[in-house]
Amino acid sequence: MKLIFSPSHYPFFNLALEEYLSNFTDKESEYLLFYRNEPSLVMGKNQNAWEEMNFNYLNAQDIFLSRRISGGGTVYHDLNNLNFSFINPLDTKMVANYDSLLVPIVEFLKTLKLNASIGQRSDIWLENDKGEKRKITGTAQYTNKHRFITHGTLLFDTHLEKLGKAITIPANIEVSSKSLKSVRSKVTNIKDILKQNNNESILTIEEFEEKLAHFILLYFNRPFHLHRLTEDEIIEIEKLAQEKYKSFEWIWGRSPASEVTRKITFKNQEYRIKIKLSRGAIIQEISIEDNFLNDSLQQLVNQIYKKEELEKILLPIGFIEQDLELWF
Repeated sequence: MKLIFSPSHYPFFNLALEEYLSNFTDKESEYLLFYRNEPSLVMGKNQNAWEEMNFNYLNAQDIFLSRRISGGGTVYHDLNNLNFSFINPLDTKMVANYDSLLVPIVEFLKTLKLNASIGQRSDIWLENDKGEKRKITGTAQYTNKHRFITHGTLLFDTHLEKLGKAITIPANIEVSSKSLKSVRSKVTNIKDILKQNNNESILTIEEFEEKLAHFILLYFNRPFHLHRLTEDEIIEIEKLAQEKYKSFEWIWGRSPASEVTRKITFKNQEYRIKIKLSRGAIIQEISIEDNFLNDSLQQLVNQIYKKEELEKILLPIGFIEQDLELWF
């Protein structure tokens, strides 16, 4: 088994790294990968972006929006959130029973005197000093012909207020689509429960990451070596990050067709506007109850639903920058 600590905190690089290890390396190799990301919202492969995030909040807080190759729900990452990936040769029994890969993580948490358990959705929960259970880990999987990835998050000391605001859909928007919706759960940080238990033996996420990695390797009793990415590997991963994971087509274009209803303002008056989107990002139809506006807004049909494109049409007909925020 090869142990890798990602050299990057850039979310697009780390998402590409997982795919690179799974799809472009020796199919018999096994990897245990750890990485942390700058603040980012990471959607599942088949989710609708508009149903999972507060776009304006993400922009205001410089939070990246990204999409991974596995299914499951949307998760928030920051530098105090630890991400783990088991990348193994394809084993259908393991794919069907991947909770077994979470057992060493739970056992490690127990060594810190934390009451940890695996939930019904292959997630990990901690019980606090009041006997309440809170989620710290969500997981997802990806498989190809030869390999499978089981990966998840560990909320160590994440900014939970930002997490909550980033995934809260604005009150002025309704979205209808056939996408997989995230299941929201009450969450907590590992460090918070450690403090409740008066256990501050692990003070930093770096120490937590290192000790967890060694515990997992000892638990499976497998020979391993620390693998450092070569310059050639980094070049290929950065290329994949740029061409795929940073692309508008991957982040937005993979969203399923949807109908978005928004409350917008125009010259200090509020309107309800309905927008049908195809491929998640192309305006197919648009309608509003004001005849003048309805005629003017037909210019948006077949345009990409992104601010740079919309403002070219909306600003000349009288919308102001402040109005445009309600469109996103």
